[in-house]
Amino acid sequence: MARTERNQAQKRHSRVQARPRRATVVHDGSAFQLATDLRSYGFDVVEGPLLSSAAAHDDPGALAVIATRSGVTRNERLREWTHQLCWTGATLLAVGAAVGPVAEFFGAPRTDPSEPRVGGRLTNVASVSQGLFCGLPGEFRLALAAGDRFPVSDLSTEFGATAWSQDGELIGASHVFRPVHLLHAAALESSEVRPVVLRNLLRLLRERGGRAF
Repeated sequence: MARTERNQAQKRHSRVQARPRRATVVHDGSAFQLATDLRSYGFDVVEGPLLSSAAAHDDPGALAVIATRSGVTRNERLREWTHQLCWTGATLLAVGAAVGPVAEFFGAPRTDPSEPRVGGRLTNVASVSQGLFCGLPGEFRLALAAGDRFPVSDLSTEFGATAWSQDGELIGASHVFRPVHLLHAAALESSEVRPVVLRNLLRLLRERGGRAF
């Protein structure tokens, strides 16, 4: 009898483990590949245009991604949706121009959009090999496209920077106790950095409820 109950419990556990994680990827056309990658990792992905849905994300195993191109940092609807997500139990990943509004929600000063640059640049990036950048070298090269720039110096003490450019642009940061992460879009555009970041994200979801520290 006890063996039968134990077998049934194991089967129930297996079904729970096999259930795909939920992920919502809200973007403006800049994260189609990210949504595809998450599906390949077994996520049940709901994908849509910027702010098309404000569904609840109170499942600690869920992932919410906001990925935006340059120029939307002053979008008030983006800020409202960001604020909603920051209070839920889901892991939140802000990519690209969405970094600013999420950082500001946690105490960073609200800054005006940076002056547009003519083009991108190849720069050295320093990493503390923690959070999403665990396992990467202490220094590597990354091509940063022109776009909204968020300085590391503007981060509040609620975030720990995990990667930054040699001239102080934020590449990656994680909240010190919430499952919230900030990521420069260039990290997902690099064929060397992208797979490491995604593997780390999955590991944090699996082992730490999405938290980095």
